[in-house]
Amino acid sequence: MRVLYLYLVVAFCGYNSVYCQSVSQSTLDYIAANLGIRYDVLDNFQDSWRSYKVQLTLSNAGSQAIANGDWSIYLCHIRVIEPVHTKHNPDGYVLPGYGLKVTHVNGCQHRIQPTADFKPLLPGDSRPVLFNAENWAVAKTDVMPNFYVAAEGLQARTITSTSGESLDFVGPFDNKFKWKRFDPDKYNPFTPEERFAKNNVTDLKRPGLLVLPSPSEVTGYDPHQQVNLLTGDWEVIAGDELKNEAAFLAEKLGIRAVSFSQFRQIKLQLGDVAVGNLGNPSKEAYSLEVDAAAERILITGVTPLAVFWGVQSLLSLGHSGYVPKVTIRDAPRFEYRGMEIDLGRNFMPKSEILKLIDATSMYKLNKLHLHLTDDEGWRLEIPGLPELTTLGSKRCHDPKEHDCIDSQLGSGPGTGNSGTGYYTVSEYRDILRYARDRHVEVIPEFDMPGHGHAAIKAMQSRYRKYLAMGDKYKANQYILSDPLDKSEYLSVQFFTDNAINPCLESTYEFIEHIVFQVRRMHFDVQPLKTFHFGGDEVAHGAWTKSPACAALAQKLGLNFTSPSIVKDLKEYFVRRVSKITSKYCLDLGSWEDGVLGVKDKPYDRGYLPNRNVYAYAWDNVWEWGHGSRAYKLANAGYKASHFFRAGIDKTFSSINVAAQVVMTQATHLYFDHPYEPDPEERGYYWAPRYIDTRKTFGFMPDNLYANADFTRMGDPIVDLCQTMYKGQCVPLKEPNNIAGMAGALWSETVRTPSQLQSMIYPRLLALAERAWHKACWEIESDVTERSRLQVMDWEMFANALGYKELLRLDQMRIDYHIPVPGAVVKNGVLMTDVAFPGLVVQYSVDNGKTWSDVTSAGIRVSGEIVLATRSADRRRLSRRIKIKV
Repeated sequence: MRVLYLYLVVAFCGYNSVYCQSVSQSTLDYIAANLGIRYDVLDNFQDSWRSYKVQLTLSNAGSQAIANGDWSIYLCHIRVIEPVHTKHNPDGYVLPGYGLKVTHVNGCQHRIQPTADFKPLLPGDSRPVLFNAENWAVAKTDVMPNFYVAAEGLQARTITSTSGESLDFVGPFDNKFKWKRFDPDKYNPFTPEERFAKNNVTDLKRPGLLVLPSPSEVTGYDPHQQVNLLTGDWEVIAGDELKNEAAFLAEKLGIRAVSFSQFRQIKLQLGDVAVGNLGNPSKEAYSLEVDAAAERILITGVTPLAVFWGVQSLLSLGHSGYVPKVTIRDAPRFEYRGMEIDLGRNFMPKSEILKLIDATSMYKLNKLHLHLTDDEGWRLEIPGLPELTTLGSKRCHDPKEHDCIDSQLGSGPGTGNSGTGYYTVSEYRDILRYARDRHVEVIPEFDMPGHGHAAIKAMQSRYRKYLAMGDKYKANQYILSDPLDKSEYLSVQFFTDNAINPCLESTYEFIEHIVFQVRRMHFDVQPLKTFHFGGDEVAHGAWTKSPACAALAQKLGLNFTSPSIVKDLKEYFVRRVSKITSKYCLDLGSWEDGVLGVKDKPYDRGYLPNRNVYAYAWDNVWEWGHGSRAYKLANAGYKASHFFRAGIDKTFSSINVAAQVVMTQATHLYFDHPYEPDPEERGYYWAPRYIDTRKTFGFMPDNLYANADFTRMGDPIVDLCQTMYKGQCVPLKEPNNIAGMAGALWSETVRTPSQLQSMIYPRLLALAERAWHKACWEIESDVTERSRLQVMDWEMFANALGYKELLRLDQMRIDYHIPVPGAVVKNGVLMTDVAFPGLVVQYSVDNGKTWSDVTSAGIRVSGEIVLATRSADRRRLSRRIKIKV
């Protein structure tokens, strides 16, 4: 047999093989075009939760053999392949019996290369390759597209069978061993019948709410008395102090903004507005009065910002061109109402950010938090540091990372996709102007000291450039890594080199340069108020073998061998960043773990001289025991300046300081999670298994522990504080230190604008509702009564979406997530429903070739029926499901 095998190899090398050892560009292109790849999860149960089995099937669709050679397949695998063998092993691991070696490169990037034992893959052949990977995979989007083949000195090529966004090469998740994480996992994909029961919303045949988010007070509403905004003789009247708001409204209605008019008038004015029993009037309080008889509309606001919210309410009321007689008095629940979007992992064009600003302001959200940097990319031009964008904003195949960041997250070997991109200074200022005119504050985030891979590599490039020029000072001026550091660690996303070194003075020169330049970009457009430094997920083991950190620890009197040294050094880093930003009169923003020390103890607020420090509370996976973090941080806020310590500028002694918490809990407000526990739904699922719009709508920021419903595996949580937390739930003692709420979209699985929109909307509308309006059911102590009232409120909200708000999103060309229909067969009649009444469910008897509406009375059909929901404008279909009748 061995002689025959050697003969075949010689034959193929001499006559019919693409290559054996040497590789040319044409042979690499051949492999890319003809190598078939299929990815199948086989068993998530094999090792409890520790590992799962994968079958990677290789096939050859060409006419020539694919033989051994110095080529490699590169792929982003979000779970480490063969973790026992490949973690911290730069030499890789040979998969027994396959003639293939797998190596964890960095982050999600893995390399699979043939060894000397690799047998030629003959034309038409198919070969399964089995391996294990860490934890589990239960959704199609756990698998990243755009595997590619590369060889040294040649142009890497995307493997055609894996290219694009369809993920057709991923096998079905068609049994519990595939769609469950391990045996105790309670989640299964919803059946049509389960979804039908879960939807259970009365169809009101009309929008359930006049305006979304819900106003504080609505009086005098009479739908039979209306004014017609389409007559062509309306004008907006406002003084110079409201010029921006008047111009915005006039443009939306297609009319003129003037200072005086005798025609039909929409008047904007400043003035006091009393809303209920809020006490001190909110700077965002407004009133909207529609006098149908006199054909006059008056919007009064405490500030221009408040008037703008009144304008948005008018546009909502008059979306059809007709406005009913009504009086609204309104003010927000929270001052901070925000949305975070991760641009570091996958970039989005400026046009998409402008569209997001339009939508956030339409629903009275006032903060846009741009996560501009991460391990996988730096997304803002910084004058004086061109390497941050010439290298740090690009991803491509570059193992040395001298020209770009190495490929991650399915971005393939080239730069023409969402893995590459940045905003120029001019583009960023355009975003700021657009946001300013819509009263949305832009909060830029530069994530550090963790998540710093792109910045570290960019500054190493700068170091090499200036060292080659003989300028050692400039080479070292902004370096972010200790060249003598031998620390070994893996970050949460499996990077080995992403922790910016806090023990180098060049790190703080770099940060001050960033702060200065970004503040300058904002200065004459929208002055920068808050600098967000991230601060999250620094890997255990970072800096522990850095000579620079050993020296600093000795200087500071820290025990360098202590298990807490990483957290101690990070606290030092945060104090330095706080001091830099306070010098520029900026507030400081951080993810919760950025200001938490050993045993989740908040940093002493007195060491942070910023007037406000915003901590974004996110890690509330209930069974992990961190659910109290938000309240711990709020309680740690100080109002008196005497807590300032020695070494802080005494000129701040008369300023009140506070630690403000922004509620961004992952269990309800992380929009990167799927809408359903279904393998076909996009998103990661590390906090809860899924977050639908109803779950976000039901979040109670003032009653945090009452939000605990299920564990990650689907087990019901009953009385969190007494059972899981053993009576140790930290009470909220300083409610004034809850600044507000924010949603967050992390973009690992989001590569296109349409995908982005689907993940954000319509959950953003539920976020806006809770951030602006406190519902009566939130203060109800009886759980049963609270549930009853919440169902009634959701009914109104869901009908508002289905009959009005989703159509408004359609008109903005926003591809929101369309809910999949529920279905049940009763007495031979197929009945359907949908989460948002007003949307139309359709059926097909020919597997989607033709579609018909399902009537409210149901339909009589037989066989296997395909069902889907239409978008409000009937332009798009939801994910399709099947049911047998």
